[in-house]
Amino acid sequence: MFKSKKSSNFAANMKLSEIKQAIGAVATVVGDDQLEIRHLLIDSRQLGAEPEKTLFFAIKTAKNDGATYIPELQSKGVQAFVTGDALAALQALAAYVRSQFNGTVIGITGSNGKTVVKEWLYQLLKDDYTIVRSPKSYNSQIGVPLSVWQLTNYQLPITNQKKPLAIFEAGISQPGEMEKLERIIRPTIGVITYIGHEHDENFDSLEQKREEKMKLFVHAQTVIEDPTHQNVRTCAAVLRALGYDEETIASRILQQTHETVLKVNLSALVDNVRYFRSKLAPTTKLTCMVKAFAYGAGSVEVSKALQASGLVDYLAVAVADEGVELRRAGITLPIIIMDPEVAAMDLILENNLEPNVYSHQSLKTVIAAAQAKGLEYVPIHIKIDSGMHRLGFYKEDMPWLIDRLNHQKAVRVASVFSHLAGSDEAQFDDFTLSQIKYFDACAEELKAGLRAAGMYGSGASPAIIKHICNSAGIERFSQYQFDMCRLGIGLYGFSFAGAKLRNVCTLETTILSVKTVKAGETIGYGRHTTLTEDRTIAVIPIGYADGFDRRFSNYGGEVWVRGKRCPVVGNVCMDQAMIDVTGADARPGDIVEVFGEHMPLQELADKLGTITYEILTSVSRRVQRIYFYE
Repeated sequence: MFKSKKSSNFAANMKLSEIKQAIGAVATVVGDDQLEIRHLLIDSRQLGAEPEKTLFFAIKTAKNDGATYIPELQSKGVQAFVTGDALAALQALAAYVRSQFNGTVIGITGSNGKTVVKEWLYQLLKDDYTIVRSPKSYNSQIGVPLSVWQLTNYQLPITNQKKPLAIFEAGISQPGEMEKLERIIRPTIGVITYIGHEHDENFDSLEQKREEKMKLFVHAQTVIEDPTHQNVRTCAAVLRALGYDEETIASRILQQTHETVLKVNLSALVDNVRYFRSKLAPTTKLTCMVKAFAYGAGSVEVSKALQASGLVDYLAVAVADEGVELRRAGITLPIIIMDPEVAAMDLILENNLEPNVYSHQSLKTVIAAAQAKGLEYVPIHIKIDSGMHRLGFYKEDMPWLIDRLNHQKAVRVASVFSHLAGSDEAQFDDFTLSQIKYFDACAEELKAGLRAAGMYGSGASPAIIKHICNSAGIERFSQYQFDMCRLGIGLYGFSFAGAKLRNVCTLETTILSVKTVKAGETIGYGRHTTLTEDRTIAVIPIGYADGFDRRFSNYGGEVWVRGKRCPVVGNVCMDQAMIDVTGADARPGDIVEVFGEHMPLQELADKLGTITYEILTSVSRRVQRIYFYE
């Protein structure tokens, strides 16, 4: 149950009885009053790991009726449903949740720039506030209530002195919609961004559209609109409304706009997923690899974007701690632990994580841990060594494996999989095909040997997922996609078939200083660069401690400044590097692209004789990540 309005704490769950009271007679809510609800579901395909704590809203549209999916969801463990006017019920519930929140709420509307302003405000305010914000661009009649529902997971520990704050977007496509969103968001501070000609067909004029959007602010204490539509000025005005002094505002803005950052374009990420999805049959599942901090991009935000997209069935990480971090961040998708540590097995089971099993001992370990907790049918993933010779069972292990699995109830096989060693290179295609053949034989023997009764359902053969294709495999061997594929580096815009995918990650820094250095002088530690003529040298705040490889020293690498490639001179330092900007008209504060659209990651990897994975994962945690949607 919620605390009183005088408290800033919220319970993590809501009893279904309270939800029924909040919804009232708007719609029919089916389920036991004592059920604790944590997740709201509007798309049956996005059912997460806690079906018993999920409330499904059977929303009816012109093309579909959510009620048709209720039997399927019941078979998967969902026990609570909303029928009738489910959309109105969802909005009523969100309005109730908002009414229990006594922190500051910032509401943002406009045609363009809503998400950018929201993310800027988050970065500027996160040190002082505990912030709940719209995921992705959730600003519609459905998206807004789902965003506001996050307030039920809002908790403010007694030791945490941060103040509560929520930032929500609101978008409309026709008159009459904003009043509903206003009742849900009820912003304390209103922000209006640029109003353009999107959805003009539903409005008589731009002025009518503006009047409709302004209805979001009928109860707001402050409304902010910058006529120049500059995001920095808009954000500064919001900070001013929150009581920040001008010196602090200037310092925060300067810090956000003048430092080394990794910009992560989540719209591009999702578009790349769609491309790889287009290579698969509709029934083929997709796992996304988010290990190693999502290849350096940030596992929590990347996972949230993938989960919100509805395009992904599983996530996979390397170790237990990575999976626990995602669970604590609200990720409900099934998560595979590729390298489960023996000491972390209890942590894996307690957080509904699914371990990879690759040896006799690893199987014995997970069975023993599950039995000790009194668990049954814990999902595991069986690894086959088809030729990479890292981890996994051989074909001759299948009889032992089948026998051991058939004589216990602690675990069930969710999938059987293997790794391709060279699917990205044509010279290894014969070997790849031999791997696939070997894997398929092992998987079929395993499936045929496992008893279908009980943990695998009543089918003729166990419902076990088979998967071997990685990013390159999806493009080059899609005929062997089996039941699922695993997408890793392809997420970030790398195609193995020449497709033009979108750049996701851009590493940027700024120029700290610019000076002229005379001919004959040396640059940097070790004096390895000696100038043969007068040159203009700039200093940038990025070094090998940030992931800027020391091998880029002394003309080994380049960066992009004002439309010009500028070489690195001198040795790369721990925290700084020097670049030759002669002829670039560079000035302090100018943006410097280390990699991105103009400096492709593959080019940097080739210069270092390595792979793009290493470049991405080398960006240190001290480099701030900025996430945005277009």
